[in-house]
Amino acid sequence: MMKKNHLLDEIKGSLFKTLFDDSFEHMMVIDKSLNVCLVNKSVLNLLGYPLVDLIGKNFKTLLLSKDHSEFDKFLNTVNRNKTVKNYKFYLLTFQRSIVRLFLSAGVLKDGDDICGYCISISPAHPDDWSALKDPQLFQTVAKKLGRLTSIGQITSVFAHDIKNPLHVILSTSELLLSAENLDENIKNSVSLMERNAKRASKIVKTLLDFSRSGMCQLRPYSINEVVEYCFELIESPLKIMNVEIKKELENVPNVFLDPNYLNSVVYNLIANAMESLPEGGGEISIKSVYDKAANEVRLTIADTGKGIDANVLANIFHPFFTTKEKGTGLGLYLARQIMSEHSGKILIESKPRKGTIVTLIFSKIV
Repeated sequence: MMKKNHLLDEIKGSLFKTLFDDSFEHMMVIDKSLNVCLVNKSVLNLLGYPLVDLIGKNFKTLLLSKDHSEFDKFLNTVNRNKTVKNYKFYLLTFQRSIVRLFLSAGVLKDGDDICGYCISISPAHPDDWSALKDPQLFQTVAKKLGRLTSIGQITSVFAHDIKNPLHVILSTSELLLSAENLDENIKNSVSLMERNAKRASKIVKTLLDFSRSGMCQLRPYSINEVVEYCFELIESPLKIMNVEIKKELENVPNVFLDPNYLNSVVYNLIANAMESLPEGGGEISIKSVYDKAANEVRLTIADTGKGIDANVLANIFHPFFTTKEKGTGLGLYLARQIMSEHSGKILIESKPRKGTIVTLIFSKIV
């Protein structure tokens, strides 16, 4: 037994050395008093510190004094969301020069109590040509571009692999719905299955089109129909969560849009609003209006959820920035890109504990 435990300790030590100490990722661990406990070689190389000078050092001493309050806000956001990825910051090197970078952090817990933070550092794009000599820049850019390229490759493979199973689900559900004397509850369940299978097919096609061209195909369409379609798809989860829905859809003119792309945008915004609500439920209101003076159609989605911190709101459209553990940080970034292709805008207003308001503005009126 002692030999087995000794072998396990060796494996753990080797694993830690590989995943942390020798990692190309820039990682460090600080305790709840913000003192540096662990730091890997990549951070030492980036900041130029000897290990003995960094261990035990308060993390705030690596920041510009004017950024101390901003870092406090950052940690408060991490405490609430458990993780924050790619937050813009500046750090001071051992030579007291300034490096521009992105900070990501996750909480470390001892039971229910926060005992520290694991911090990951990514060098950012500098504005001056001299930074192009830094190989870390190319590693970071290559990694992020690689992730975007992978998305395109995955969607292509996914579309072909999922097409046949979706076809089976659709044809089977259509066959069941055509049967006589079908129990009403079963019929409703099969109809829901059919609708979601059709939506999955459209999503696959949308992703495939986006990976190929990235361009929306605009045509005259009703934004109210997009709303009704999305609420129909998400109706069951809303009922389960006891969410009250308020819809004020005016008789607005049609706009030039791509319904497949806008279905995805609006659906995800409603899903985001639902996720922000407390467990006991809450309210989501959606409103469409026509601003005749500006000749714009506006769609507003508001919730009574937890809201968004100001420091998160300032970064919310940045690619790869996210407060979700499994988030990609691309959802709102792509939503803004899609609205841009519609010659429109997406605006977000929010206050902590008071909810969030998202407005989609369409200027291409039919």
